[in-house]
Amino acid sequence: MAESIQLIRQIAVRAIVTENFKSQVGAEIQRNLQQIDAELQQLEFKGKRAISDLEKRSAGNLTPDVRAQMDSVRGQVETEKARLNQMKEEMQGQVQALTELPIGSVITQFTVENPVEVRLGENIFQRLEGGEILVKDGVIQEIRV
Repeated sequence: MAESIQLIRQIAVRAIVTENFKSQVGAEIQRNLQQIDAELQQLEFKGKRAISDLEKRSAGNLTPDVRAQMDSVRGQVETEKARLNQMKEEMQGQVQALTELPIGSVITQFTVENPVEVRLGENIFQRLEGGEILVKDGVIQEIRV
């Protein structure tokens, strides 16, 4: 029987909000929004091209099968556009939330995994209780485990 085992626990990386933090995160969100806009344009172009190709291949004879293929392409394009627009709305909400964050507040930026050894007789809940790493402008200020 083993006396101990290595487990993984979650550690929160929390950031102190500064003007620099807001600028960096805001710039990242703007890059992501630009990427989504580019994907939307590309999707629109590819969808139109696929429908045009179907029309050319059918030589103007739009059989029910060709129409079904065209409807399928349109449906796929609309589904993907809706997904991308949803992502875009969420990111725009993040921009708004970012502007409202008070300087000096602390937010959870992401989590990382940390190995921890647990032994017989220990309280597992205390051992697995997550710690946190506090950062300011990307520099670790404090490690709490």
